[in-house]
Amino acid sequence: MARGGRWFPLLWTVVVLCNGVSASPLSLDSLESEEDVGREEMVVRLELEGHVLADSEYLIRKDDRIFYPLDQLARHLELDIEVDPLAGEAQGWVLDPEREFEFSLDRREWRLGDQRRELASSEYIEEHSDIYLREDVLTSIIPLELEYQSHQSAIQATAGESLPILTRLEREARWESFSGESGRAGGEDWLPRREHPPRAVSRPAWSLSMSQSLDEAGGRSRGDLGVAGDLFWHESQWRVQMTDDQGVRRFDGTLAREFDRSYLQRYELGRTTLTGHDLVRRRRTGAGVSVTNRPEGAAQATFSDHVIDGEAPAGWAAELYREGDLIDFQEVDEDGRFEFTQIDAFPGTNRYEIELYGPHGERETRRRTIEIGPGLLPPGTVHYTLDAGSPGRSLYRATERDRASWSSARAEVGITPSLAAGADVHRFVPGGQDVAPEQDVGAADLSLSAFGLWMRLRAAANDTGEQAWRFAATRALGAWDLSYKTDQVNGLNTPELPDGLAQRHELEASGSIGGLRSRLRYQFERDEDGRERHRLRTRESMRVGDQRITNRLSARDGDGRDRTASGQIRLRRGHAHSGRLEFGADYRLAPGAEVEAAEVGYSRQLAQDWRMDTQLTGSFNDDPHDVRIGLSRRGGSYWRLTSRAEADTEGGWRVFAGLDIGGLPHPDGGWTLDPAAGRGYDRGAAVADVRLDGEPAEGVEVCAGFHCGKSDDSGEAWVPRIRPHERVNLEVDISSIEDPFVRPAQRGYSFTPRPGRVLDVDVDLHVTGEIDGIVYREDGDGRRSEVSGFELEAVNQETGEVVQQDTSAFDGLYLLDQLPPGVYQVRATEAQAERLGVPQAATAQQVEVEGGGDLVSGYDLVVHSGGAFVQAHRPKSASEPLKLRVDSAQELREQLETLLARMGADEPEGGMEALVADVRERNGEALDTAQPVEVPTDRAPLDRVVYWSEDAAEQLISPE
Repeated sequence: MARGGRWFPLLWTVVVLCNGVSASPLSLDSLESEEDVGREEMVVRLELEGHVLADSEYLIRKDDRIFYPLDQLARHLELDIEVDPLAGEAQGWVLDPEREFEFSLDRREWRLGDQRRELASSEYIEEHSDIYLREDVLTSIIPLELEYQSHQSAIQATAGESLPILTRLEREARWESFSGESGRAGGEDWLPRREHPPRAVSRPAWSLSMSQSLDEAGGRSRGDLGVAGDLFWHESQWRVQMTDDQGVRRFDGTLAREFDRSYLQRYELGRTTLTGHDLVRRRRTGAGVSVTNRPEGAAQATFSDHVIDGEAPAGWAAELYREGDLIDFQEVDEDGRFEFTQIDAFPGTNRYEIELYGPHGERETRRRTIEIGPGLLPPGTVHYTLDAGSPGRSLYRATERDRASWSSARAEVGITPSLAAGADVHRFVPGGQDVAPEQDVGAADLSLSAFGLWMRLRAAANDTGEQAWRFAATRALGAWDLSYKTDQVNGLNTPELPDGLAQRHELEASGSIGGLRSRLRYQFERDEDGRERHRLRTRESMRVGDQRITNRLSARDGDGRDRTASGQIRLRRGHAHSGRLEFGADYRLAPGAEVEAAEVGYSRQLAQDWRMDTQLTGSFNDDPHDVRIGLSRRGGSYWRLTSRAEADTEGGWRVFAGLDIGGLPHPDGGWTLDPAAGRGYDRGAAVADVRLDGEPAEGVEVCAGFHCGKSDDSGEAWVPRIRPHERVNLEVDISSIEDPFVRPAQRGYSFTPRPGRVLDVDVDLHVTGEIDGIVYREDGDGRRSEVSGFELEAVNQETGEVVQQDTSAFDGLYLLDQLPPGVYQVRATEAQAERLGVPQAATAQQVEVEGGGDLVSGYDLVVHSGGAFVQAHRPKSASEPLKLRVDSAQELREQLETLLARMGADEPEGGMEALVADVRERNGEALDTAQPVEVPTDRAPLDRVVYWSEDAAEQLISPE
């Protein structure tokens, strides 16, 4: 085929999918009658073990062999294969990263793992949009069995190995069975992706905060300016602080790149976070550089309660899954929080998924990992971290002192599911007047799960021979965890180990009893000079209705001091929007028992975006009483005013006023003042241009995760303050549209927010239409009756998405409403078709819904009670020819007349004589041999029957 002719398959697909001019997909049966059998195009439905992957997939038939699109099929199966059809190349891996795949037309070969084969010209077809492989070649690469079913114009695929997509689809089917909630069509978790390409320079988001404080000592002014955006193809964040007495007081900035690779996850330079390491250093921020392949939150030691919680809109439902199994569910409370407690985690890596369901069909997936035992990794996984910097240092600070610097390298590897090892090296250089020498420290650790315990052994030593080691163990006891940790120090002095410490033991118990959560920690320390110290800390919390009670107690003994014990108790009641009341008391138990102070506070959201906070503190010792009143207002769309006044009984006073303002870069140029007062300048954002049939639509809410914004009179809806680096779905909140017949043309997009960047999307709304019809059942004697309880669905012809479902009423009427303009298949649900014993495709009708909210009526469906036939008003697919057994031409005519009468027609389109003549011409001498003869079904009313059972005609003609 000439190169220009390669546009033909694309044009054919567009015609079939968009214009709907063909009553049925092109099938092999229809092609077999054509003279040109060298190359033929096919549009079929692609199914994987009962799951529809594509409703209209384009294939090629050449020399009686079917060729499949490699790139499109890899996308359907979610395989990591990238295809460049113009270059004639493909690469990636199949099911296992070790099974690398390469394909090259230049070298005329393909390779899968250790398998290498030459490629013949008859085994592939090169197109401008994809590379098509012959079926036997494709199944050698991807473990599938493919079966073409001509009567359904479908390809049935069966997995030869466990495919990740099939596991996910089966898991979602279990979710639906358990919760009664329908998953997304095709099992998709995410909407179509939109990208944020890095730029050399982007207009930054910015935030400016100004404040003025005044007290009896004088006044002070302060200003903070922050910007974020792309710089030299890196994410960048910069912040400067200014005061009236120092000018520029502090300046910080960061350049960073995020990757999704096993060998590199992120690097950053400037103001970075230096990772903490037991016995050696604490987690700090400062000027430096960091490189790691460690996903955020991975391989964290877990010694606390096994709790997974988070925030979600009130009224949503939250379900918790472990390795695909549903283990708990609950409703999100009025405060917008969910909390799963007493989670039964197993030794090793525990992966959890939280599925959130909204009241309007919204859905979001979050993932959490709990590592049982410190540092356990999946076998073969290697994590590393390289960093160097000066903790606490800014890029510029007016009064900054010389500070110490640290550099470190750490690697850890998972050996077995219950054993991991790690090692790290550090170099410490003191700064300023510190006379301590430079120090090189090396450390190693083992993480182990055995005997019902989760243990970690950590040892560190410096270049002068000083050492320290730590042993930690945790044991789960039902709803409680019991952990023990000991440090043994021989002179090693690091930020993690206090100077002079020789020995430390720590015992902790944490868990729940009913609604009471508690944590008890006991610590014993001995210094090098023999002094001993004992500490005891407890924390309890309980929620009763909308009341939350917390208590903290700390006791200490030893070190030559008197025994001390003191604590705090707090009671919070109500919610901020309706009024929140808080009571608190500070008390002391030793050396003497007394209440030291008590306070009461009240906060409430007022009208016109005002918020009021008040607090009164009373002291029962020599400290003064004080009162504080605060008032804040978010003004209009871009600024926030905060004011606060404080006074005490000794004459002290202080007043404060602050103003926050900020802007986001508008995609059309310039900046738009930030609805969130610029506080989210270092986060991601999106702006949606919402239009109803081309005109701006006001008051429509667009959400990205839990962040939402309403469109203004120009149709713009800003969604700021989205957490970066975590993929979210951006979609319209259907409940915010006043007209129930208006719906978005496309559900939305997914994207990964970047600091300071704004995603620009168009949201088109349309007045939706409706499709209705009546479902009939026909008995053996030809009488029809309306059918109630018949389940139907409307499927978008282009995307394969189930858009709407309905069940027929008592009079057989069904109504599929809220359908955006487009071409749909109206068909029985899969479960309904199984109950009937007919193919689902046999019930499908193709319907086009135009704009303007029109009602497309009269799409009736007739189902024979014996399953003999299915008759539709406008079937999507033509039926197979009908076969009759006759002994003579006269008997043929009589049977045709009986058949048509039973179908409610006196004669067929064109007349009975024309139909009989057509049958004679098609069957020839078969009429005289008592063999089954074929009756064409391309004329009314036979053309509306899309399914015949093998003995359908006999049932209709001779129902007895």
